[in-house]
Amino acid sequence: MDNKRHLKKGILAIVIIVIASVILSFSLYIRNYFSDQTVDEMVFYLFNGVGGTSKDVILTGIQKSLFPFFMILLALLLPICRFKDRINMIEMNVNRKKLHFSIFPNKTLYKYRFSYSVIVLVLSLFAGYHLIGVKQYVASLTDYSTFIEENYAGGADVNLTFPEQKRNLIILYMESMENSFISKENGGGWEYSVVPELENLALKHINFSNTEKIGGAYQVEGTGWTVAGIVSTTTRLPLKIPINGNEYTSSDQFLAGAYALGDVLKEAGYNLEFMAGSDANFGGRSNYFKKHGDYKIFDVNTAIEQGKMDESDRVWWGFDDTHLFTWAKEEITELAEQDKPFNFTFLTANTHFQDGYLEEGAEEIYGTQYENVYAYSSKQVAEFVEWLQQQPNTTLVILGDHLSMQDPKFFEEHLSDEYERTIYNVFINSVATPVQEKNRTFTSLDMYPTILASIGVQIEGERLGLGTNLFSGEKTLTEEHKFNFVNEELAKNSDFYNSNILRDDYLYLLEQTEETNQES
Repeated sequence: MDNKRHLKKGILAIVIIVIASVILSFSLYIRNYFSDQTVDEMVFYLFNGVGGTSKDVILTGIQKSLFPFFMILLALLLPICRFKDRINMIEMNVNRKKLHFSIFPNKTLYKYRFSYSVIVLVLSLFAGYHLIGVKQYVASLTDYSTFIEENYAGGADVNLTFPEQKRNLIILYMESMENSFISKENGGGWEYSVVPELENLALKHINFSNTEKIGGAYQVEGTGWTVAGIVSTTTRLPLKIPINGNEYTSSDQFLAGAYALGDVLKEAGYNLEFMAGSDANFGGRSNYFKKHGDYKIFDVNTAIEQGKMDESDRVWWGFDDTHLFTWAKEEITELAEQDKPFNFTFLTANTHFQDGYLEEGAEEIYGTQYENVYAYSSKQVAEFVEWLQQQPNTTLVILGDHLSMQDPKFFEEHLSDEYERTIYNVFINSVATPVQEKNRTFTSLDMYPTILASIGVQIEGERLGLGTNLFSGEKTLTEEHKFNFVNEELAKNSDFYNSNILRDDYLYLLEQTEETNQES
């Protein structure tokens, strides 16, 4: 009976150590490859499914974690492993006496191997807690701030005046497009220009910048992934959800209290459409655009339903950017033929981490696939802009959705320590002229009122939500309070946000969390 009990304890100890090894290897992977990504981003995607994420991304993560996992597992198991031969013994002569020392197993650890495994598990959780940044995340949830409430310019309460002839608005979100890939000569971080066409567009048209050269928006808490980037630039609010919130896609009230760009344009009589090459349900995008403007949705499922592609034609996440631009032109042409102004918003995906998706026929002129993907994306956008010149009365806004999530080491090889990574922006055919285009401090939260101003909308007080119209001479919140302060305050919990923006969803998500905890 004792032997069986010892055997069970031994097996349980091994299982616990395997779990500890998984935790440690996963934490190290996150720390090494996602050091710029916050825990709230991970929590959001964890509870909003991975259906829209490339399987290659997931497989890459598993592959890069395997070697550390086995090394950690081996190091943790050796002290309690028994060997039949004597290769683990050290023999020493002391005063003509032979002394034998066992390295593996360590007698004490082997005797108390179950306790050893529990201690290892606790230490692995502690290490993961600090490596991933959970400590700071939990602190942000328990530390409340009134910053949003004190600085929020109510959406529906602000008077917005459209021009007599309303302009069409096209918003192109470019996945992970930041200014780092522009040449140092013109404000970027690379020795050469990876995206010369985008660089040229920024030089020829309006580019709001943090420097005197090409630059862009700083990334604040709650805006650093695609859905959050879209939300922040169209609601002037970060995306903040409760910890352990159940799938936000299970609610059709996505940020019910937000007065978004889609709400404004719908009331102004615009036709609205959103296009993405992946599943629009991923991350709650479909719910957001349906709730705020009742946008027509065109995604990979739409393309299959309309016979534009077969299920077998899927690549990576859905359909590639070549098809995205081709079908975008078709949709824009159709919208332009109607007697109402329109807003067409679409999102590229080829430049998604890791390493991006390099289409067939794309040139390979640089040393890394990621650079080649960005270079090809730049060419695609330039071709689209040239095509769009035939569309009258239309303003085009090109925005990066957030900073790249590629391995930080990739950027360290190119960027100087002083270089500040910012998100790309260009306004083409804007009716507004900026008072100060360069040397501004701003974030993606400032894009919403700036987008409205670019199509001629007059904004009472030049501020909406937490955003400031960059065409005006008014200071942004980050210019008034400094970036670090604003970033820290936005990371904290907000009663105002929970009650007035999330509304019923806040309690709903907490209830779902409680039910999940009880079931588990």
